[in-house]
Amino acid sequence: MEDIQQHYRLAHPDRELPHKTVGRIEYGTLQAWHLPQVHELLERTFWDGIDVSDSLDYWPERCTVVATYKRLVVGIAIISSPTETYITYLAVKAGWDNSQIATSLLYHLIQLNPQKDITLHVSANSPAILLYNRFGFKAEEFVIGFYEDYLNPQSRASKNAFRLRLRHNL
Repeated sequence: MEDIQQHYRLAHPDRELPHKTVGRIEYGTLQAWHLPQVHELLERTFWDGIDVSDSLDYWPERCTVVATYKRLVVGIAIISSPTETYITYLAVKAGWDNSQIATSLLYHLIQLNPQKDITLHVSANSPAILLYNRFGFKAEEFVIGFYEDYLNPQSRASKNAFRLRLRHNL
């Protein structure tokens, strides 16, 4: 933000710096008005054609967490269903990477589904593996070619994945 302000001062030395309004990141359930921004975020993060509209039909209060700054969607986490508890997507908007949003999203998903094992697949070269490990997820399987049908052939992301599980012993 500071670099934007410096640029504004250089471009407009005769003007006063506009008043800066500060908001906080809020976490809530996926709503219909979030969908256009969520789809754009997921397509930029993963691949084209992602549509999570059906998440509104399957207990969104237990399966989705959206992070917003004012009315800007800055993160999304989705579990496939409260019975399956498989994390299908967890993404943070570019530029918000060091804001602990992914950590908060994952924390909220786990809290929404207590006493349930949670599983996911993560690209073998993704730094997100470290986040999942901090929460206690353990690798159960290495899947060769898991993302083969989804990723662009020029993508730097590994097409192989680890299947991770967070166990809740009852």
